Amino acid sequence: MAVKFDFSDVNSFFEQGISEIRDIVDKVGNEADEYDVKDGSYQDRTKTLRRSNKHNVEDDCSLTLYNDAASPQGYHYASNVESKGFRVRSGGALYAEKRLKEEIK
Repeated sequence: MAVKFDFSDVNSFFEQGISEIRDIVDKVGNEADEYDVKDGSYQDRTKTLRRSNKHNVEDDCSLTLYNDAASPQGYHYASNVESKGFRVRSGGALYAEKRLKEEIK
């Protein structure tokens, strides 16, 4: 005996769930960007580092935090500032991990 069932609405159910997760991850990414603007432990003379905090939500809903500040020569220097013991994006990364655990249980 065969049982037939219509699963045509399952894909839209999963797509809606993924969309909701992406929205949460994007919200946390925005929070992490702002966290690092306030938490950065360096003196930002030109305001370039603080305004260059960005995030990206990947296709798999993972969150990438980065800073795209570059010198006139094209050298991206946020990692150099971090290597000297100052927080540019590391604080926001820890913040985002904590917030994502709270948001997605």
